[in-house]
Amino acid sequence: MMTDDLRKAVGRKRMKEREVFLDKLRVLATCAVVLLHTVSGVADITDMSLYPQEQKVFLTVLDLVCWCVPVFLLISGYLFLNPGRQISAGKIVTKYCRRIVLALFVFGVPYGCMELTMAEGRFRPGMVTEAFMDLFRAKTWAHMWYLYLVLLLYLVTPLVRWVLFAVPRWAVYAMLLVLLAGCSIMPWLHDAYGWTGGSLPGDGIYFFYYICGYLFAVGEREKIERAVRRGIVPVLTVLAAAAMVASRLLGGQAWRMAYNYPPIVLLALLLFAWGLGAKHTARPFWSRTSALSFGVYLVHPVFLNLAYKYFGFTPLSLLEFWGHGRPAFLGLSLGLFFGGTLLSAAAMAAVLRKIPLLRRHVL
Repeated sequence: MMTDDLRKAVGRKRMKEREVFLDKLRVLATCAVVLLHTVSGVADITDMSLYPQEQKVFLTVLDLVCWCVPVFLLISGYLFLNPGRQISAGKIVTKYCRRIVLALFVFGVPYGCMELTMAEGRFRPGMVTEAFMDLFRAKTWAHMWYLYLVLLLYLVTPLVRWVLFAVPRWAVYAMLLVLLAGCSIMPWLHDAYGWTGGSLPGDGIYFFYYICGYLFAVGEREKIERAVRRGIVPVLTVLAAAAMVASRLLGGQAWRMAYNYPPIVLLALLLFAWGLGAKHTARPFWSRTSALSFGVYLVHPVFLNLAYKYFGFTPLSLLEFWGHGRPAFLGLSLGLFFGGTLLSAAAMAAVLRKIPLLRRHVL
């Protein structure tokens, strides 16, 4: 059992150098987010009962990429709850919270105006005020919800750090077990099998991921590295993904739980453990690409919303030309939309980072 002083020493040692695996996870999670919204954006504006085969594929893809947000939260917990990292409440507010608030207004107001313009077919000067006020009601483009969540997590971080450092480790595990059972397993039993017992709000799973990041930061990394070397973690990861695919394609499940779906919870933890325990070589590509991740997250829906809502052009539209119901054509169509969106968003994020104020205070 590691003492508090030893945990802090381990944390300080790990924070001395930039951990390459975090850059890789950010890049992969950002790509997964873009693919997630490429698929979910179609499903949100389309009567998918008209496309039963495509709906199965869409749900399968969503299952395989919904680990992205949990991994982002695990990264945040790994960094902000690490006892080896000295971070004051003032710095959290003046640096990290300010960054999120600025991102909400810099991007949220234009997005709100775009949404109102697309809805009404014209632009009114009053839309700027409406979009500004909508931010306080959390009414903006769907992907911006994550910024509100991160802002909340940052604000409670000093309290969470104090609690985690004060209580014994068994109490942390007990708290996580309650969150996992109440926010993930019980809601899943309700959706899948008609469970009538009580449960906790599903949003509590975000705190579960955040605190799990802390456990990864203070845990014995050598054990995880050993499990990765022996193939245990990679095999379990593949099996978890395969089980989700089979449940969709063979079992015919049509419900969606997203980030609190138990297999997603397992997959996210396994992927983070895999990244943490694997051998990595520091390369400029990963650090430079990782620096674009937040910008890509913020801007990628611009291209999807323009295509889907303004032009009415989606991956399903291409099936009319290539062959409705053919998986190969659907995969190609999704690939084109995903690749085009990702590259366009990366290019826009790179341009925005050339603006000093945005690079320093927002991106």
